[in-house]
Amino acid sequence: MDLKDRLITHGYDHIDILIIDDEANQTTVADITLHKVSDLEYKLYLDPETINYHLDEEDPYFVAEQRDDDGGSKRIKGFVLEW
Repeated sequence: MDLKDRLITHGYDHIDILIIDDEANQTTVADITLHKVSDLEYKLYLDPETINYHLDEEDPYFVAEQRDDDGGSKRIKGFVLEW
């Protein structure tokens, strides 16, 4: 099951994702309607095989490797923010 399907299974439909990397850089990917997104991992530049889910937490999040423009990757935490 991919990230989008897991989020839908946990009852999410319209979300923002706050991404924080190991160096405390923050980015928000806003206004994601999950039923309209075909490949959320691709949209967020995530390596699907590295995603660890923590969606049952008080502040749900996932941890994954995110590819950067230089071909490298960095470890990120993506917090799910529901409207």
